Amino acid sequence: MISAQSKMSNVFDLDDRQIVEKFVHGSNQLLASKNLRLEVSGNLSQLIAQNGDVVAIMYLQNKPRNAIIKNSSPFAELIDDSLIDRDFVLIGDASRSGFTEYRHYVTPAGYRAWYTDPAILWKKWWPTERFHNKQRFNMDILVNLKDNWYPVQDINVNAGIFTIKTIAGQLILKRNSKVLWLAQIMPEAGSIPKIDVQPIEAEHPSLRSELQSELYPRNSPPELAKKIQQKQSEINTEQAWTMIKELEHKLQAQIKLHTEIEEKYNRSEHRAIIAEQRLKMVHQYLNKIGIDPQDIYNP
Repeated sequence: MISAQSKMSNVFDLDDRQIVEKFVHGSNQLLASKNLRLEVSGNLSQLIAQNGDVVAIMYLQNKPRNAIIKNSSPFAELIDDSLIDRDFVLIGDASRSGFTEYRHYVTPAGYRAWYTDPAILWKKWWPTERFHNKQRFNMDILVNLKDNWYPVQDINVNAGIFTIKTIAGQLILKRNSKVLWLAQIMPEAGSIPKIDVQPIEAEHPSLRSELQSELYPRNSPPELAKKIQQKQSEINTEQAWTMIKELEHKLQAQIKLHTEIEEKYNRSEHRAIIAEQRLKMVHQYLNKIGIDPQDIYNP
């Protein structure tokens, strides 16, 4: 039988990151680390700092499920990373002052969801469209329309108005509107299957004799047969296959490196979009309280 004292000691076995991950997953357990504790009451799951401040709230029964994070909390970035990794989308200012809202959307495998102004969608879509084969749908970018995901057929921009066309209709949005969309993400590095190349004669001895008969037809001139034999004798079979394997490994390493670079670029682009959204939110807040953002940047 487990004593009450041992149960309490297990409560504090997790670190801050693990507590945050439990919160994002919607755990209904009473958990704590040295700096954070997770409390659940009814529809609310709360992350509370050591000083008693509520740093994040999850509304468990809402559809879509949503969470809010206190902007000034030192744990905001850690919670933001965990939410984004679990398909939560940054929405903007929450109804609760000083908090930012995130919503959870179930996305198809291989995609990441975004909720941005249409200009950011256009910036992401345009490079994929320039080289797009018009005979097929471009599945790199999908938008949410009528609670379903559809590939973007075209985006027209005129006087600050964005017209996003899909097979199910179109969205007409102003520059300061928001749109929910998906972008494909790169597969994980190392997912390229390894090809084990073996010499032909190792697996098919009979094939070797067939090739020999093709090289030396019955009526071939002796001089030709001599030249072929001479060329063949210059080839070291074991060395040739070793070189082929080395080239194969180098090619796989290049593919892996290229994939890793693509992933780092996608992560950097993701962070840049988040930073751009947050900067807009700061500007809106400053304008709301009567402060010109330029006064902050100019010493």
